[in-house]
Amino acid sequence: MFKLTAIVLFCIVSVWGSAQAAMADYKEAFEIDLEKDSLPSLAELERSFYKESTLYSPRYKSVYDLLGTYDREFYEKALAYGRTEKRLKWPEEDLILAVLKALPERMYPYIGPMLFEIPNMSEKVLNMPGIRETKNKFPEVVAEQLKDVEDLEFLSPFLYYILMPEVWPENYRRPELAQLRPAHPKTVYDGNFYSAIKKIVVPEDYMPGRKPERIGKSDLRTINPTADTLLTSADVKAFARTIDAVEGWYDANRFQVSRITAMWANYDAQNGDKTVPGMKDMVNPCRRLVQKAKILGKERELAMLVAGEGLTLYEWAYTCDKTIKAFRLGHISSTMATALRLYRSGAYDEATDALSPQMRAWRYSTMQALSEMYAAPLSDVKEVRKNRALLTEKWRKYGYKGAGVSLALFE
Repeated sequence: MFKLTAIVLFCIVSVWGSAQAAMADYKEAFEIDLEKDSLPSLAELERSFYKESTLYSPRYKSVYDLLGTYDREFYEKALAYGRTEKRLKWPEEDLILAVLKALPERMYPYIGPMLFEIPNMSEKVLNMPGIRETKNKFPEVVAEQLKDVEDLEFLSPFLYYILMPEVWPENYRRPELAQLRPAHPKTVYDGNFYSAIKKIVVPEDYMPGRKPERIGKSDLRTINPTADTLLTSADVKAFARTIDAVEGWYDANRFQVSRITAMWANYDAQNGDKTVPGMKDMVNPCRRLVQKAKILGKERELAMLVAGEGLTLYEWAYTCDKTIKAFRLGHISSTMATALRLYRSGAYDEATDALSPQMRAWRYSTMQALSEMYAAPLSDVKEVRKNRALLTEKWRKYGYKGAGVSLALFE
């Protein structure tokens, strides 16, 4: 059910997302202090994840459980459930209804058929006006990129969302740019002036591949890096040399880390966390990886892999997250930059206020997470750009992912 909620929410956020200034209220939710933050234990996560259903106690899950003395009290409760005509409310019913109401009705044909394929889906959701009519119905409007695909009508309903024209970036209408016309320069070219400059500043000294004769701050490592210190080119190179080793560790522990990720999202939801599951991992993937390693009791293994570069585990995590954010900002598209500016300015306040409190909270937190993903000082971006080729070569091998978390980049 968690997976279903995340899929439907992703559709609304990615295609029709908006936020207002209140998204700043969730800034603290994405701040991670490795020294001070308290973490749940593995036992606490497991208890929270595997706790009994809030609707009823399953108690007897197989015929083998019926051996021995039968619980008379449980029998009376089960009998009462069977005799009542009152409908038991589905756990995520209100949330799914709020998500669907926030979506434009023209998106229902791409989502409705999937809902009918989910076992035990709430009847109230399936009978919702607009959703009820999509049962076993193939979407009438299909993206131009897929119209010629053979046997497309046999596509799984869970993949109908890719049939939406809006999910294909090339279908977006881009504004026509003004044509630039050459203008007469105000300053007339003076060859003697530029010849004099070349004598003072030799162009050959600034050509690609030219090694500086003097060592600057960019060539030195940061002593005891924290979340607030600025990056240097040497810091970025040291981090890049750890990528292969850390990815190897993640690959060997992929199942356990993924298990912790799922249980932790469930634990946070049960303890009142209103952020969208998975967004904390997107904002600070390396810090979250270190915290998961601590919960698993394997932080020493991870620390040994980065110690060769003179980094403690916490220093590596801070350096890694700052490098990823600067790398993202260096590749940010004009569309994303414009969207972030509009979200921060509160351009969509009125539309957001019309949502339910639950959806409003999720949208605010999502937009704040996107803002934090690209939060990097100009100095860090400049230092990362010096090593863009090195980082691109490293991350391309792993599909532009760090410990399983997408860097939200495209080659």
